[in-house]
Amino acid sequence: MDLDQAHDSTTAFYTLHSCNGDIAGELTAILSDDSPSKEENWQQLLLNRTSIRNRLVDQGLVNPLSLEQMTWDDPMLLFTCSIHLDEEGKPMTIGDNLTRERFGRFPYGNGSLINYVLEFLRPNNRVKSSNEGYNKTLNLLNKLNSFNTLDNYDTPRYDGGQGGMNILGFLSFEEVVELRKLLGGRNWSVASDEPLDGGVRDAIKHLLSMIKAAERRDSGVMHRAHS
Repeated sequence: MDLDQAHDSTTAFYTLHSCNGDIAGELTAILSDDSPSKEENWQQLLLNRTSIRNRLVDQGLVNPLSLEQMTWDDPMLLFTCSIHLDEEGKPMTIGDNLTRERFGRFPYGNGSLINYVLEFLRPNNRVKSSNEGYNKTLNLLNKLNSFNTLDNYDTPRYDGGQGGMNILGFLSFEEVVELRKLLGGRNWSVASDEPLDGGVRDAIKHLLSMIKAAERRDSGVMHRAHS
């Protein structure tokens, strides 16, 4: 099947946002903590990062220091606290319009470009020790695609939030740089039974364009699905 001839068969749309991956990492560690110190750790985070507290106050939260009294759910908190905003105060997307459109609705399966790459990417057996780089690539793609978990990549953690907030995953700036290097290298190849002619290479081209845009901003990326 030729990529340009494939028809859209899904209503889902996927977006990569520019985000502070360090804040996202700190926040997810707190939100997934079931110990008695959870509230204290949340308060310490806001004391250490006044920008987060100020953003929550700007969004109408009267007492953001009390996580127990918070009316927002975890997906909304994660998104609001870690996302980068543009000059108009809106969540900052990355990449040009055409690239965002190609990434947003890939013409296969559930419309996820990253799902497609994960399914049909293979190690490059022509390159010695390619498995190490290939496995690192898969780990980063899986984190970006399904880091909404407590212990593994199978149990949703940050989807189904208020207002349809579905956060699939995120990468830090350092991970963005690593993924860009890995995808631009020679450790991977394409499955022989790939259903879309040139699909993986086209998908990686668009993904590379977006993560390079994030790298130029020294930012991480957050992957979100829109129903």
